[in-house]
Amino acid sequence: MGYWLAYTLILVVGLTLGIGALIEIRRYWKSSSFLRQLVENILLTLLAIFLTFMGAEFFFKEFFAQTDSFDFTLASQNWFERYWITNSMGYRDIEWSQADVQGKRKILVVGDSFAAGFGIENVEDRFSNVLGHKLGSDYVVMNMASPGVSTQQEIERIGGFPYKPDIVIWQYYINDIRQAAERKNAIFDLPKKDPWPIFQPLVNNSYALNFIYWRAVRLGPQTWEGAYLPWLKGTFNDPDIWWLHQQELLTIAEGAASEKVKLIVVVFPALSNVKESKEITLKVLALFEERGVPVLDVAKLVEDVPPEQLVVNSLDAHPNEWVHQQVAGKLYELVVHLEQRTETH
Repeated sequence: MGYWLAYTLILVVGLTLGIGALIEIRRYWKSSSFLRQLVENILLTLLAIFLTFMGAEFFFKEFFAQTDSFDFTLASQNWFERYWITNSMGYRDIEWSQADVQGKRKILVVGDSFAAGFGIENVEDRFSNVLGHKLGSDYVVMNMASPGVSTQQEIERIGGFPYKPDIVIWQYYINDIRQAAERKNAIFDLPKKDPWPIFQPLVNNSYALNFIYWRAVRLGPQTWEGAYLPWLKGTFNDPDIWWLHQQELLTIAEGAASEKVKLIVVVFPALSNVKESKEITLKVLALFEERGVPVLDVAKLVEDVPPEQLVVNSLDAHPNEWVHQQVAGKLYELVVHLEQRTETH
């Protein structure tokens, strides 16, 4: 049964039962009495609660869309349905054609949800799109970032992209090490606090109840949030896991060099705790700097800004439009410098 059909049916049945019960009460009690007034007031209160809930349901279905660290919420699904439009390759970008890229310098942005613009409603506010506008008509900036992809998957996707880039901008986030960690059986299970089975059909299908439930879940201590960053740091400090991850990172650098493609690496910290995640980001930055790869340390751009001013919303720690603007500005400088350096050689 479709959502709106079910909604309409529940609304009609609820109103029919409520109004019908009031009519029957007045037929049963011909004259006004305390008991009749009491029953009528109870029914009117229940009817008001019912209509209020149905109004809230309509609001959360039609008007409320928000990304979330729990990306399986209905509010998050609403957001994706409204703002996440992909091309035929499955990337959140326009449909590039040979005519679009002919005779232009091609820049390919690779990465995960940060580069894809998770939480950014208008793709024109992503750093890749802002960079494209800054560079002008001699360049095309194509975005093939996807949420949740691993470093190895990114490497494979670059090879399968139909247009060979002149420059690859590779966005890195500190949890990119997770696949290497999993190969060494180091796994961090993010919580999914499902409702009791008896309540699951309601929570999973009602936008209002879904909102209430997942907000209520957050009222308790979120111990996993405090444990996740230390776990990540532990994986980077594990010699075996870090060695495996280095091989993945070096494949990016060596692959770009062998294909004579210029590479720029953008390293994002945990925006909720920039200072604490620097131990990780500096390690990754050093690896590429030692090989002469231009890098952008996003932590330097945002370290003096309160975390709540960096993220898309209080429940989602992806970078907001302001952060994307700052990253685009620095990337523009790096691209121009890289192109000028090439021309002089």
